[in-house]
Amino acid sequence: MKTTIENLEFPCEIKKKLKMKVSMGNLETQFIDGHLIKFDKTNLSVQEPHKIIVSNKKNTLIAFVYNDEDKIYLPSVNAIISLTKYISILNIMNKC
Repeated sequence: MKTTIENLEFPCEIKKKLKMKVSMGNLETQFIDGHLIKFDKTNLSVQEPHKIIVSNKKNTLIAFVYNDEDKIYLPSVNAIISLTKYISILNIMNKC
């Protein structure tokens, strides 16, 4: 079965909000674009979410961003949180 993979551009609004509201002094941040995987000759597709990988000297936090830009999924704790809560977590990580 053939597939087509399309790049999905990371939402600029989230990057802007994080850069404005989080002091990134001690944090390394990666924004990874998501993908849309389409299965040829079917009406099926799968969306690979955008990823945010944030790390400091002690911890690494991976978060997934889907279409809803106000919700962030944290797979390590299996929780969906608001962008505001995610920003507060990153600010705490920055202090450590």
